[in-house]
Amino acid sequence: MGIDLQYILGFRVKVTNLIDGVTEGKIYSFNSSNGTIILQTAKKGNFVCSFKMIKCSFIKRLDVIDEQSKNNTLRKQPLKPSYVNIDKIQNLLRDIIEGQNKSTIKSESQTPEEGKTVFDILAKTIPDVEWQGRDIVVLKHIKVMYPYKIENVVQLKQSDNSNSFQLVKKIVERGWSQIEEDGGRKGG
Repeated sequence: MGIDLQYILGFRVKVTNLIDGVTEGKIYSFNSSNGTIILQTAKKGNFVCSFKMIKCSFIKRLDVIDEQSKNNTLRKQPLKPSYVNIDKIQNLLRDIIEGQNKSTIKSESQTPEEGKTVFDILAKTIPDVEWQGRDIVVLKHIKVMYPYKIENVVQLKQSDNSNSFQLVKKIVERGWSQIEEDGGRKGG
């Protein structure tokens, strides 16, 4: 015997998950193919709706707080999707890709392998890393100068936050330990 699940839409429920987290909201949709339920969890007086997707296998308990009203607006008037500016997203993605390409392409051929290794390790950890001649500039205020050792890490601008400076020094140190470790393993 099958159950028509369209009739559960609009019920106000309280869902308790396996780790005893409680979520209240109206049932917005149910997807039997992937076993999920979506709750609309808007607060009173707030016109912005938020949604929470819950995997049914993670539900410990589901309590119906209020049955659906006679004028079930969820079934009659589904929410209209918001406008998405495709051009803005494409420009953002292009900028990110160009930034990544700039950081990897600028690895100049005359740069020693140690510099390329230190640069690659920094670029994997910190997003704003670029070449400036033979030097590596991190976050626009830290420079790693040739020969790319820990003592060659300098701050271009003094800032109150020295955490980024210390992080760059640790990354450079890790890079040199990797270079020394790989030094004995050249070849096939």
